[in-house]
Amino acid sequence: MSLLGQGEYNLVINVRHAYIAAFAVLAIAIPKSGVAISGIPLNGIYLLICLSLPFLIAKFLVRGMASGGGYDVYMFLLLPFWMLFLSITLINGIAKPAAYVGYVMSLVVVPLFFYVWASQLTPDRLQYLLRALVMCIRFASAFGIFLFLYKVATGQYFSIPLLTTTLGADQTLESRMNDRGGIYKLFSTYNNGNIYAVCMIMLLPIYSVIERSRKWVLLLMLTIMLTLSRTAWALLLLYCVFEYLIFNKAISVKKLIVICVLLCIAVPGMMALLGVMGKDVTFLFDSNLGGRASYLEYFVNANFISHVPLYWSYEIPYVSVAEFVGLIGLLPFLMFFSNIVMARSLFDINRPVSRAACIGCLMYGVATFSDAALILVPTFIIYSLLVMLSFSE
Repeated sequence: MSLLGQGEYNLVINVRHAYIAAFAVLAIAIPKSGVAISGIPLNGIYLLICLSLPFLIAKFLVRGMASGGGYDVYMFLLLPFWMLFLSITLINGIAKPAAYVGYVMSLVVVPLFFYVWASQLTPDRLQYLLRALVMCIRFASAFGIFLFLYKVATGQYFSIPLLTTTLGADQTLESRMNDRGGIYKLFSTYNNGNIYAVCMIMLLPIYSVIERSRKWVLLLMLTIMLTLSRTAWALLLLYCVFEYLIFNKAISVKKLIVICVLLCIAVPGMMALLGVMGKDVTFLFDSNLGGRASYLEYFVNANFISHVPLYWSYEIPYVSVAEFVGLIGLLPFLMFFSNIVMARSLFDINRPVSRAACIGCLMYGVATFSDAALILVPTFIIYSLLVMLSFSE
């Protein structure tokens, strides 16, 4: 190959790597970057997905590529929900366009984007993506600690509109349900503690695989604790149980000692945080689910086929599906989690990336029974990324 040809090849490779880096930065490091117009967020990651998707689809169709394996079947299983959701909601009407755009982006556009992108991710590009994820998760956790301490020290938040916050958003950082009895949740660039917690819980399993420094992994766990979210604490505990007791067939004495040490640190730390918030242990066992239990009434009273115009997104997505699609949509909706079984890697330690991605998806599946943040950026982007990675090995 001539020097000119080699230079052109390197340029193409660099452009592709730049695209991967841009995706990782916009999805993980600064997911709330962008602007909001009429209540509809035009975040950087959504703009990147929407602008690049037509080109990815065209390349996908021209080259006749398929992602292969279970991923093709997985996407086929999503079709019934897509058809039900789009037809029923359009017939019933859209009472809140911003919520509808959120649903379409999260449940239709984003999964399609990752499917067509997966077919074009060569092994070296996939490795580059994983390295980019490491750096972006490091940034998110480090900035989260900085912002948390800055708020404690000054009583104010530090933000950069268009980058760390969405310019033109209706709510300030203080008003995004981040207050816990005078102390504010850690939320980094995600602008809400619950969103940050759910996203980082999903990423924690794969981050534990691709991050070489255990100190950074422990820092990420600390940031999840500092979100002051009951759901986050429960999921963090559940992850440790899954990872070290259920999905790990080789339990060594060393690992058991590590678990005991972590528990000795986590439990007193949790009690200390409860004291700072002015809460006691009953806070952890709120039967009202933080006010979400009242939503279950909509689920109980839902029709088989909904006649309600779409106007909201509840923290528990099954309630949203039941009210705005109908009970007919519940089983098709569960197909979004079918990759956990189809990837067949949950217990396969020889496929660490796929296995970790499946565990992350399982963590989100559990979170959907409490606070899924389904249509809020970047929750389902991260979930769909993990779906793609679950089929990568």
